[in-house]
Amino acid sequence: MKTRRYLRFLRRGFVHAGPPLHLTLFVTGRCNLRCRHCFHWKEVAASVEGPSLEEIEALARSARAMGPLLWVSLGGGEPFLRPDLPEIARAFGSSGLRHLAIPTNGLVDRQHDALARMAVENPETFVSVAVSIDGPPDVHDAIRALPGAHARAVEAVRGFRDLAERHPNLGVGLILTVTRENQGVLAGHMEELVGELRPHNVTINLARGDALDQNLLDVEPARYREVVDTKTRLLREGRLPYFAFPLARVAVARDLLTYEHVERIARGLREPHHPCTAGSLSAVVFEDGSVHPCEILGTPLGNLNEVGWDLSRLWKTEEATALRRTIRDTRCSCTWECAQADNVLFRPGSWPRLAREAARL
Repeated sequence: MKTRRYLRFLRRGFVHAGPPLHLTLFVTGRCNLRCRHCFHWKEVAASVEGPSLEEIEALARSARAMGPLLWVSLGGGEPFLRPDLPEIARAFGSSGLRHLAIPTNGLVDRQHDALARMAVENPETFVSVAVSIDGPPDVHDAIRALPGAHARAVEAVRGFRDLAERHPNLGVGLILTVTRENQGVLAGHMEELVGELRPHNVTINLARGDALDQNLLDVEPARYREVVDTKTRLLREGRLPYFAFPLARVAVARDLLTYEHVERIARGLREPHHPCTAGSLSAVVFEDGSVHPCEILGTPLGNLNEVGWDLSRLWKTEEATALRRTIRDTRCSCTWECAQADNVLFRPGSWPRLAREAARL
C-alpha cells in the first residue's frame, strides 16, 4: 500500500464539494443480539433485509465512477450474518477502495473464514475488523442480553488476531462503547484486554441516538475522558500499536483530536466549531436504500431504489444541496465519532496539531 494513493484526497480539506470519500453501508438489519445501547434497534427488531448483492455492486460501480472511496464501513445488524459478505467486500475492493472496516459482535461461526477471504481477495485494500466489547463479562453480557457473549467475543478476537499474522493487509481492533452501565469499569477492562488480546487498535464510542435502553445514554463526560486517557497512555507506551498502513500516525492523531471534540460536544460546548462534512465527504446508506448525510440527523438526500442504486444521481440534486446548506447554516454538531473524525482530518485548521501529535507518536 503506497502513501501516494492517499495524497489525492488531501485537496478535499480545502474543497469539500465533490464525491463522497467515506461511505457507511448497512448491509443488514438482522442481528443475533439485542444490545440495550443499540441505536439501530428498531431495524434489528424487524430483521430488516439489506440490499441485494447486485444493488451493492451497482453502488460500488457508481462510487468508483464518481471518484475512488477512501473508507467504507459495512454495518448492521451483524454484517457477518450475510453469507455474501466477501462478495460485498470485493465489490468495493475491486473499485480502488483504500480501507474497509467491519464492526462485529464476534458471534458468527463463519466470520473467520469470511474475513480471510476478504483479506486475500482485496490485497490493495486494508481490511480492519473490530469486535465490540462493553466491559467485564458480567457487564458485557448484561448489556448484550446474552450470557457467555463476552467469552465468545474474546475468542473471536484471538481468531482474528491469528489471521492477521498471515495477512499484512488485515488489522484487528476492539470497539468500546461508553454507557452509563459500564462507564466506571471500561477503562480498566480496556487495559486488561489490550494486554491479553494484543489488538492493533481500540475504537472508543460514546453511546448515542435512540438507544433501546435510554438510561444507558446518561454518561458522565469525565468517565468518557478516563477511557480516552487510558487509550492515549497505551498508545504512548507502545502497547497499542495501531494498524500498519501508510500515514497511520496521522490517523492515530486524528482519533485523539476527535475524542477531544466529542467530549466538548458531550459537555454542551459549541466552540470551537468544526463545520460538519457529513453529506459532503461522507454518506450513510441504510438497508432500505435511503441515503443520509450521517447516522444521526434523520433527513435523507434521497433513495437509491429510485435511481437504480446510482449514487451520483442523488449526490448533486437540489435536495442534497439544500441539506448540505442546512447542515452548514445550523452549525450542526453531534457526538458521532465517524463524522467528527472526518471533520478533524479534512479541516486545515486542525493540521498543525495533527502534525504535532503524529510526531509525538
